[in-house]
Amino acid sequence: MGIPPRPVSTARTSTQENNTQHVKITRKKQLFLLFYTTDNSRGDDLMYFSAKTRRFNIEKASWFDKDIHLVFSIPIQDIAEIITTVSSSINKRGGVGKVEVKEISIFSHAWYDGPTGSAPCTVDPVSEKQMALSGWSTINAQWAPTARFVMFGCNTASDDKDVRVFAKDLSECSNFQNVQVWGQTGPAKPSFYPNKRDSSVLRNMGTGWTVNTTYMVASTPGDGFAATRGVPLFSPPALPMKKFINGVLIETAFQNQFNDHRNNVN
Repeated sequence: MGIPPRPVSTARTSTQENNTQHVKITRKKQLFLLFYTTDNSRGDDLMYFSAKTRRFNIEKASWFDKDIHLVFSIPIQDIAEIITTVSSSINKRGGVGKVEVKEISIFSHAWYDGPTGSAPCTVDPVSEKQMALSGWSTINAQWAPTARFVMFGCNTASDDKDVRVFAKDLSECSNFQNVQVWGQTGPAKPSFYPNKRDSSVLRNMGTGWTVNTTYMVASTPGDGFAATRGVPLFSPPALPMKKFINGVLIETAFQNQFNDHRNNVN
Protein backbone atom coordinates (compact mmCIF):
# COMPACT_ATOMS: atom_id res chain seq x y z
CA MET A 1 0.00 0.00 0.00
CA GLY A 2 1.53 3.26 -1.13
CA ILE A 3 1.74 6.54 0.78
CA PRO A 4 -0.79 9.08 -0.54
CA PRO A 5 0.74 12.24 -1.97
CA ARG A 6 0.86 15.31 0.35
CA PRO A 7 -1.71 17.94 -0.39
CA VAL A 8 -0.28 20.98 -2.10
CA SER A 9 -1.50 24.40 -1.03
CA THR A 10 -2.20 26.96 -3.73
CA ALA A 11 -2.22 29.92 -1.31
CA ARG A 12 0.43 32.61 -1.94
CA THR A 13 2.58 33.97 0.81
CA SER A 14 3.60 37.60 1.12
CA THR A 15 6.64 38.63 -0.82
CA GLN A 16 7.67 40.72 2.18
CA GLU A 17 10.13 39.25 4.66
CA ASN A 18 8.34 37.48 7.55
CA ASN A 19 5.05 38.37 5.90
CA THR A 20 5.45 41.94 7.24
CA GLN A 21 4.24 44.82 5.14
CA HIS A 22 6.59 47.82 5.34
CA VAL A 23 4.68 51.09 5.15
CA LYS A 24 6.55 54.31 4.60
CA ILE A 25 5.29 57.04 6.93
CA THR A 26 5.60 60.53 5.50
CA ARG A 27 5.54 63.41 7.95
CA LYS A 28 3.56 66.51 7.10
CA LYS A 29 5.40 69.60 6.01
CA GLN A 30 5.25 72.31 8.65
CA LEU A 31 5.05 75.97 7.64
CA PHE A 32 6.44 78.94 9.54
CA LEU A 33 4.90 82.08 8.01
CA LEU A 34 6.56 85.32 9.11
CA PHE A 35 4.59 88.36 7.96
CA TYR A 36 6.12 91.83 8.16
CA THR A 37 4.56 95.09 7.00
CA THR A 38 6.30 97.38 4.51
CA ASP A 39 5.81 100.98 3.42
CA ASN A 40 5.05 102.12 6.95
CA SER A 41 5.53 105.79 7.77
CA ARG A 42 8.00 104.55 10.41
CA GLY A 43 9.33 101.22 11.56
CA ASP A 44 10.04 99.39 8.29
CA ASP A 45 13.55 98.41 9.42
CA LEU A 46 12.29 97.19 12.78
CA MET A 47 9.66 94.96 11.15
CA TYR A 48 11.98 93.55 8.49
CA PHE A 49 14.97 92.82 10.70
CA SER A 50 12.83 91.38 13.51
CA ALA A 51 11.34 88.93 11.01
CA LYS A 52 14.84 88.17 9.75
CA THR A 53 16.04 87.38 13.28
CA ARG A 54 13.03 85.14 13.87
CA ARG A 55 13.79 83.23 10.68
CA PHE A 56 17.43 82.82 11.72
CA ASN A 57 16.39 81.48 15.12
CA ILE A 58 14.04 78.93 13.56
CA GLU A 59 16.51 77.69 10.96
CA LYS A 60 19.37 77.42 13.47
CA ALA A 61 17.32 75.61 16.13
CA SER A 62 18.44 72.09 17.09
CA TRP A 63 15.08 70.62 16.09
CA PHE A 64 14.98 72.23 12.63
CA ASP A 65 14.74 69.81 9.70
CA LYS A 66 14.97 71.46 6.28
CA ASP A 67 13.02 68.59 4.70
CA ILE A 68 10.05 69.16 6.97
CA HIS A 69 10.15 72.74 8.24
CA LEU A 70 9.56 75.43 5.63
CA VAL A 71 10.12 79.07 6.67
CA PHE A 72 8.86 82.03 4.65
CA SER A 73 9.31 85.75 5.27
CA ILE A 74 6.38 87.52 3.65
CA PRO A 75 6.06 91.29 3.13
CA ILE A 76 2.51 92.65 3.25
CA GLN A 77 0.73 95.98 3.39
CA ASP A 78 -2.96 95.08 3.69
CA ILE A 79 -3.27 93.03 6.88
CA ALA A 80 -6.03 90.97 5.20
CA GLU A 81 -3.43 89.51 2.83
CA ILE A 82 -2.71 87.02 5.61
CA ILE A 83 -6.01 85.22 4.91
CA THR A 84 -5.26 84.36 1.28
CA THR A 85 -1.52 83.87 1.79
CA VAL A 86 -2.03 81.20 4.45
CA SER A 87 -4.33 79.20 2.16
CA SER A 88 -2.11 79.57 -0.91
CA SER A 89 1.01 78.60 1.07
CA ILE A 90 -0.67 75.35 2.14
CA ASN A 91 -1.92 74.55 -1.36
CA LYS A 92 1.44 75.24 -3.04
CA ARG A 93 3.26 72.81 -0.74
CA GLY A 94 0.93 69.84 -1.08
CA GLY A 95 -2.46 70.87 0.25
CA VAL A 96 -4.63 69.93 3.20
CA GLY A 97 -3.56 66.67 4.82
CA LYS A 98 0.05 67.04 3.70
CA VAL A 99 0.86 70.48 5.09
CA GLU A 100 0.19 72.13 8.44
CA VAL A 101 1.05 75.49 9.95
CA LYS A 102 3.37 75.46 12.95
CA GLU A 103 3.69 79.21 13.37
CA ILE A 104 2.35 82.50 12.12
CA SER A 105 4.17 85.58 13.35
CA ILE A 106 3.22 89.16 12.53
CA PHE A 107 5.75 91.98 12.74
CA SER A 108 3.76 95.18 12.41
CA HIS A 109 2.38 98.16 14.18
CA ALA A 110 -0.63 97.25 16.31
CA TRP A 111 -3.02 98.50 18.94
CA TYR A 112 -5.96 97.31 21.00
CA ASP A 113 -7.79 95.97 17.91
CA GLY A 114 -4.84 93.94 16.70
CA PRO A 115 -2.13 94.19 14.02
CA THR A 116 -2.16 97.23 11.76
CA GLY A 117 -1.26 97.21 8.08
CA SER A 118 0.29 100.03 6.11
CA ALA A 119 -2.58 100.11 3.59
CA PRO A 120 -6.36 100.15 4.05
CA CYS A 121 -7.74 96.78 5.16
CA THR A 122 -9.89 95.19 2.45
CA VAL A 123 -11.63 92.57 4.61
CA ASP A 124 -13.97 93.49 7.48
CA PRO A 125 -12.05 96.58 8.63
CA VAL A 126 -12.60 97.56 12.26
CA SER A 127 -10.55 100.70 11.56
CA GLU A 128 -8.93 101.86 8.35
CA LYS A 129 -5.94 99.52 8.61
CA GLN A 130 -7.06 96.90 11.15
CA MET A 131 -9.19 93.80 10.57
CA ALA A 132 -12.16 92.81 12.71
CA LEU A 133 -12.38 89.40 14.38
CA SER A 134 -14.84 88.37 11.68
CA GLY A 135 -11.95 88.62 9.21
CA TRP A 136 -9.42 86.86 11.41
CA SER A 137 -11.92 84.05 11.96
CA THR A 138 -11.77 83.14 8.25
CA ILE A 139 -8.10 82.11 8.35
CA ASN A 140 -7.88 78.40 7.55
CA ALA A 141 -4.43 77.53 8.85
CA GLN A 142 -4.61 73.74 9.26
CA TRP A 143 -2.75 74.13 12.53
CA ALA A 144 -0.09 71.68 13.69
CA PRO A 145 -0.14 70.45 17.30
CA THR A 146 1.18 73.10 19.72
CA ALA A 147 1.05 75.71 16.96
CA ARG A 148 1.88 79.31 17.75
CA PHE A 149 0.41 82.64 16.57
CA VAL A 150 2.47 85.66 17.63
CA MET A 151 1.70 89.36 17.33
CA PHE A 152 4.82 91.42 18.00
CA GLY A 153 3.16 94.83 17.61
CA CYS A 154 2.17 97.21 20.43
CA ASN A 155 -0.45 96.33 23.04
CA THR A 156 -1.88 93.21 21.40
CA ALA A 157 -2.24 91.74 24.91
CA SER A 158 -2.30 95.02 26.76
CA ASP A 159 -1.91 95.47 30.50
CA ASP A 160 -3.70 98.83 30.30
CA LYS A 161 -6.80 99.12 32.44
CA ASP A 162 -10.25 98.64 30.87
CA VAL A 163 -9.00 98.07 27.30
CA ARG A 164 -9.44 95.24 24.90
CA VAL A 165 -7.02 92.31 25.12
CA PHE A 166 -6.97 91.33 21.47
CA ALA A 167 -4.87 88.18 21.92
CA LYS A 168 -7.48 86.81 24.31
CA ASP A 169 -10.38 87.57 21.96
CA LEU A 170 -8.56 86.04 19.01
CA SER A 171 -7.74 82.87 20.93
CA GLU A 172 -11.47 82.35 21.52
CA CYS A 173 -12.21 82.12 17.77
CA SER A 174 -13.03 78.58 16.64
CA ASN A 175 -10.30 78.57 13.97
CA PHE A 176 -7.69 79.31 16.67
CA GLN A 177 -8.77 76.46 18.92
CA ASN A 178 -5.85 75.03 20.95
CA VAL A 179 -3.39 77.47 19.33
CA GLN A 180 -0.97 79.47 21.47
CA VAL A 181 -1.83 83.12 20.82
CA TRP A 182 0.87 85.55 21.99
CA GLY A 183 0.63 89.33 22.32
CA GLN A 184 2.59 92.27 23.69
CA THR A 185 1.64 93.81 27.03
CA GLY A 186 2.86 97.30 26.09
CA PRO A 187 4.39 99.43 23.32
CA ALA A 188 6.87 97.48 21.19
CA LYS A 189 10.38 98.84 20.66
CA PRO A 190 13.63 97.52 19.15
CA SER A 191 16.11 95.50 21.18
CA PHE A 192 19.17 93.31 20.63
CA TYR A 193 17.68 90.77 23.06
CA PRO A 194 14.23 89.20 23.53
CA ASN A 195 13.99 89.74 27.29
CA LYS A 196 15.46 93.20 27.84
CA ARG A 197 15.52 96.59 26.17
CA ASP A 198 18.97 97.07 24.68
CA SER A 199 19.37 99.16 21.54
CA SER A 200 21.77 101.73 20.05
CA VAL A 201 22.01 105.40 19.19
CA LEU A 202 22.50 104.43 15.55
CA ARG A 203 19.18 102.62 15.47
CA ASN A 204 17.50 105.63 17.02
CA MET A 205 18.89 107.56 14.04
CA GLY A 206 17.46 105.03 11.58
CA THR A 207 20.59 103.08 10.76
CA GLY A 208 22.73 100.26 12.17
CA TRP A 209 20.10 97.59 11.63
CA THR A 210 22.45 95.15 9.89
CA VAL A 211 24.57 94.90 13.04
CA ASN A 212 23.44 92.36 15.64
CA THR A 213 20.02 90.74 16.06
CA THR A 214 16.68 92.56 16.28
CA TYR A 215 13.66 91.86 18.47
CA MET A 216 10.41 93.69 19.05
CA VAL A 217 9.92 93.86 22.82
CA ALA A 218 7.40 95.67 24.98
CA SER A 219 8.87 98.21 27.37
CA THR A 220 7.99 101.05 29.70
CA PRO A 221 7.86 104.69 28.54
CA GLY A 222 11.04 106.70 29.02
CA ASP A 223 13.50 103.81 28.88
CA GLY A 224 15.19 105.00 25.68
CA PHE A 225 18.25 106.56 27.31
CA ALA A 226 18.90 103.57 29.55
CA ALA A 227 18.50 101.22 26.60
CA THR A 228 21.06 103.02 24.45
CA ARG A 229 23.84 103.85 26.91
CA GLY A 230 25.86 100.85 25.75
CA VAL A 231 25.97 98.88 28.98
CA PRO A 232 24.00 95.65 28.28
CA LEU A 233 24.45 94.38 31.83
CA PHE A 234 22.36 97.28 33.10
CA SER A 235 19.84 97.47 30.27
CA PRO A 236 16.24 97.88 31.45
CA PRO A 237 14.10 94.73 31.36
CA ALA A 238 11.52 94.27 28.66
CA LEU A 239 7.89 93.65 29.51
CA PRO A 240 6.87 89.99 29.10
CA MET A 241 4.31 88.84 26.57
CA LYS A 242 1.07 87.02 27.32
CA LYS A 243 0.07 83.62 25.95
CA PHE A 244 -3.59 82.62 25.64
CA ILE A 245 -5.13 79.30 24.62
CA ASN A 246 -8.90 79.14 24.03
CA GLY A 247 -9.42 82.43 25.86
CA VAL A 248 -7.47 81.40 28.96
CA LEU A 249 -4.29 83.18 30.03
CA ILE A 250 -1.73 80.38 30.21
CA GLU A 251 1.32 82.38 31.18
CA THR A 252 3.06 85.73 31.10
CA ALA A 253 6.55 85.11 29.75
CA PHE A 254 9.32 86.53 27.62
CA GLN A 255 9.55 85.53 23.98
CA ASN A 256 13.00 84.04 24.58
CA GLN A 257 11.01 80.94 25.51
CA PHE A 258 10.84 80.30 21.75
CA ASN A 259 12.78 83.14 20.09
CA ASP A 260 16.37 83.67 21.23
CA HIS A 261 19.57 83.60 19.16
CA ARG A 262 21.56 82.71 22.29
CA ASN A 263 19.93 79.26 22.30
CA ASN A 264 21.51 78.51 18.92
CA VAL A 265 25.13 78.86 20.01
CA ASN A 266 26.92 75.52 19.70
